[in-house]
Amino acid sequence: MDTRLENHVRKHRKADGLSQKALAELLGVSRQAIHAIETGAQVPSTSLGLRMARVFGCGMEDLFRLAADPGIRASLAPAAPGCGNSSRVALGRVDGRWVAHRLPPHGLTAADGILAGEVKGSQADVQPLADVGHLVRNVLVAGCAPLLGAVAQRVGRRYNDSRVTWLRAGNARALDLLARGLVHVAGMHFADRNGDAGTAAAARKALPGRRLLVVNLTRWRQGLIVAAGNPLGIDSGADLLRPGLRVAQREEGSGAYEVAARLAAKGKSAMPSDGPAAGGHGEVARLVRTGTADVGIAIESAALAEGLDFIPLADERFDLVVPEALATRKHVSRLLDAVDDPGFRAEVGHLPGYDGSLSGQVTTVEAA
Repeated sequence: MDTRLENHVRKHRKADGLSQKALAELLGVSRQAIHAIETGAQVPSTSLGLRMARVFGCGMEDLFRLAADPGIRASLAPAAPGCGNSSRVALGRVDGRWVAHRLPPHGLTAADGILAGEVKGSQADVQPLADVGHLVRNVLVAGCAPLLGAVAQRVGRRYNDSRVTWLRAGNARALDLLARGLVHVAGMHFADRNGDAGTAAAARKALPGRRLLVVNLTRWRQGLIVAAGNPLGIDSGADLLRPGLRVAQREEGSGAYEVAARLAAKGKSAMPSDGPAAGGHGEVARLVRTGTADVGIAIESAALAEGLDFIPLADERFDLVVPEALATRKHVSRLLDAVDDPGFRAEVGHLPGYDGSLSGQVTTVEAA
């Protein structure tokens, strides 16, 4: 007997004013069989279930359906900026344990589950909103590249046995989540002049003793985003140090924050800190477009998407870091296959502000 099977035969029988004996006679079975079905002691055959649905004039799924998955115990990742105490979470299974990540409360990303009860420390009870067998297929990827959203869509379209959830995070947070076993993949971006050496060094330091793969997603330019026509005449990083300038603020540990810190150190002056906070490249651009900020550091594609001007500061590469042990798992390998697909490179080549010529290129980082 499937104890997770809900049945609503009794409700429909009562609504139609039928006794168990009357229903049994209509179906050609015993009254005891109807009693056993209603109490869950017996699961009817497909043929009998269809005949019941015909008697009641409903669909078979109105009579029988799988009960909701029971709650699961998950490791709860530290909340990302903008997520606060949201009860909506994304779920995935990393190295044999369930992991939950709070999602923004405004609901732009569909939730996999809802936090249930009181959260104690780093563990939480979660009520899944989908079949657990489906959630096991979810690959959790942390990073700030908007292109990760397109990758997630491509995996979902190409494979019916895997899916990807993009969790927005800067360099430091993404790598920390990977090191703590809270995501499958971390995305990072560093200056392109040294190839993938920057990514490899940071990954080796954060995950000592583990063999890693560094997979290129794309290359881009990072720089200053300013209003269309550049009315304030901003033309270099040094201009960020102007008194009174409203600079969009990125979180500490993000690539943009590190660029701003280097510019401030070079200018021997503190970077303005009274500008609005931005949670990602796209938000930096929106703050500038709406006049909430005068300038911000983000990638070129974000400026182009909002019709803004862009002053380049650095050529960068965005890489995915994956522990080799996870890279061989079916669902994670689906992600890597999608990034290495010629169709993906062709798509990236037609996206302004991105360079997909190295997409899918893999470098192995030996254990430190």
